[in-house]
Amino acid sequence: MDSSSGKVTAANEVIAMNASTASKSSNTAVSTSLHSNVAQEESGPIHFCFIVHGHQGKPTDLSYLHHAIKDKAYEHGGFATTKSSEKCIVGRNNNSHDDDMASDGSDSNRAKQEEIVQTSVEEIIIGESKRSSTFIVHNAVCNEGSTHDGVEKGGERLANEMLEVIRDEIGQRTQTHKHQDVTISIVGNSLGGLYGRYAVAKLDELLFASDEHDTKDAPHYILDDNIRLHFNVFCSTASPHLGCADRTYFPIPRFAEVGIATCLGETGRDLFRVNDLMKTMATSPKYTRPLALFRKRIAYANAYGTDFVVPGSTAAFLDDSSDSLHYFDADLESIEEETQSQQQAADRVCPATEQGLFVATCYTPRQSMTDLEPSGSELEVMSKTLDSLGWTKVFVDLRKGIPISAKVPIVSNSSPDTCPVRRLSINRKVATSKDLCSAISSGRGGRVTVPLGHNAIIAFKRGSFRTAFNKGGRPVADSLAINLIEDISMWTQNV
Repeated sequence: MDSSSGKVTAANEVIAMNASTASKSSNTAVSTSLHSNVAQEESGPIHFCFIVHGHQGKPTDLSYLHHAIKDKAYEHGGFATTKSSEKCIVGRNNNSHDDDMASDGSDSNRAKQEEIVQTSVEEIIIGESKRSSTFIVHNAVCNEGSTHDGVEKGGERLANEMLEVIRDEIGQRTQTHKHQDVTISIVGNSLGGLYGRYAVAKLDELLFASDEHDTKDAPHYILDDNIRLHFNVFCSTASPHLGCADRTYFPIPRFAEVGIATCLGETGRDLFRVNDLMKTMATSPKYTRPLALFRKRIAYANAYGTDFVVPGSTAAFLDDSSDSLHYFDADLESIEEETQSQQQAADRVCPATEQGLFVATCYTPRQSMTDLEPSGSELEVMSKTLDSLGWTKVFVDLRKGIPISAKVPIVSNSSPDTCPVRRLSINRKVATSKDLCSAISSGRGGRVTVPLGHNAIIAFKRGSFRTAFNKGGRPVADSLAINLIEDISMWTQNV
């Protein structure tokens, strides 16, 4: 009896020691992966997501979006490591992005790290042969206080900062292999979307493009001989892709536009098309070809007069004379496979969909640039050329999310619950640019709203009042983050 008991006790001690050792090993491996020097982490791609603020903005203005993206990356489970960059002034701790829910931040952090540990342990159990990947999010700081000197200078600063962050993050790793695959995704808000487009062209100019394996439609770039850069997802939110001339909330005479442009410095001259930069960026292959190399191009636009600064027609580069086709059904044969995957992501239940903040999602099919010969006015040509790159356009209705609004009687034979864009999507599978331009500019009946959706669409945070005022846009930011992370994670080396 005593001998048997002793054997059982000894066996239990051995099991406990093994369990303790396994637990310590797992926690050590996970802890190491959370930093960035683990070999398994290095073997997989590193996905960078750069968030770019707009005119007179600060990196911290987009802190809610930063944390939303990082939180959704954690929840996605497809990355071995998820973190903010070492140089990022936003997100240096793991507090929840929702301040209202973060009063017990330390408990939230512990719970989240336990979740990461559990996920990483499961990956170890599944097998070390599975390549791990890293997700790094960074809010650009280079343009803070410098948004009046033009899109060109701001875009150049952004391109340099992106390269600096990438080099810094990879420089902290002990390289055990010849090449490191890196993907770049950009989320540009307002003017930040134009900075992003210019920065992409600047990167194309600075870096050596490799088209090995004859993948000329999707080459990667070589940085410092050992880093292979791939363009992944480009996303803009309320960005004036067509500029602001002839696209102001209220029509104003040209002399007034020029006067406003002068007050806004070189950036104003760019936006109000006093110079040719907006046209060149929309039509010249120097800018459109690198943008076309992204796997996804997504544009979020405010509909129904909710954006005073950047109306939906310029954010979604729509023109009232353009017959460019926009499909509501991504399964149509004319839509590329890449938009089908976006539709799969959009079909998931997300906060903005549940709350009725997403009016519709449209897709423009990608066209060969050599076959494209757009004609018409300057704005129409700009609109058609951008559409030809293949975009996903998400139209947002923030009338319910803006605190200052009121219902008004509707004098119409249509249902008050059916907005013009939804009527288009119900009645047909496809609409033209001019149809959508008219639809998002109408439909203001039913609710009158102060047009302050420009900051709400990304849950702008600065000071307690403006943070609270823009809180209604948080479901949009959360939904953007969900779909963005899904898209980024779908990148493969064979793309």
